[in-house]
Amino acid sequence: MDNKNQKATRQRRTTVDTSSGSGAPRREEVQLEEDEHGSDAPLSEATFTRALQGLKQDICGTFDSKMDTLTLTLRSEILSVKAELKANVNSIQTFVETQGATIKDLEASATSCSDELTSLQASVCDLAEEVKQLQSKCEDLEGRSRRNNIRLIGLAEGLELPNTREFISQLLRDLVRLEEVPLLDRAHRSSREKPKEGAPPRPIIIRVHYFHVKEQILRRAGAAAPLLYQGRKIFIFPDFTSAVAKKRSQFVNAKRLLHSCPGIKFGLFYPAELRITLPDGAVRRFSDPKAATDFITWSHGTMVGSSLGSEQAVGRRLGEGERTD
Repeated sequence: MDNKNQKATRQRRTTVDTSSGSGAPRREEVQLEEDEHGSDAPLSEATFTRALQGLKQDICGTFDSKMDTLTLTLRSEILSVKAELKANVNSIQTFVETQGATIKDLEASATSCSDELTSLQASVCDLAEEVKQLQSKCEDLEGRSRRNNIRLIGLAEGLELPNTREFISQLLRDLVRLEEVPLLDRAHRSSREKPKEGAPPRPIIIRVHYFHVKEQILRRAGAAAPLLYQGRKIFIFPDFTSAVAKKRSQFVNAKRLLHSCPGIKFGLFYPAELRITLPDGAVRRFSDPKAATDFITWSHGTMVGSSLGSEQAVGRRLGEGERTD
């Protein structure tokens, strides 16, 4: 049976799996005819070449099909990404242009604000200087309106009633020994709340009709100090504004030191200037209370020690201190 088969002409079929352009697998059979010598006889060169060419064509066709499909897919994706990037770039460009316009507006606004601020600063400086001048003028006017005023401190509450002006006129004549009753425009207690029992009484503000009479009252009050009425001390002072009074109060220590210096004359002039007249006639003026106190403290030992020497020696020493100060 086998011998008959070997002698008979047989066909060997070689199956090759390939893929078509559409990607679907297909099978081709290559018939290799065996020669009359049996199945173990070698293939002919032509048959092998045809088989290789067919396989090559199938592989090339499949590769070309795959490359075409991949190329189309990549191209589609690249176009999609490109369109998306273009849209994003356009959006960003629009946003940048908008922000650029906004920045320009802000720069213009900032420049305008800076110019206005500079103008306002200059205006504020001018107004501040003007306010300072007006305050000085108002203080001067208020001080001038009080030129004829004096303050009487220490009189018990209620003694001046019922006619305060007449009572104060008689009191001033008796206290400072005036030749006649002074003419007063008005006299009243300060407007603050009435003090409780045992508290210091409120000062009495007095407006003297004539300025020279007011000056006479102040001079005689200083010369006749201490003033007493019903066993209580009475003090008479000029009526200054609060600002001037505060400035003058800063010279209290300097005046206290000067009281212990023999041969020295001094006075506190309006609004707040301390003038010191040395024994040799030299005059020192101080608007700064600290400078006045330093000068007096520095030369205080010399002034006190002048009791062992002459007033001329004191004047020479103070003069030297003045030049070295």
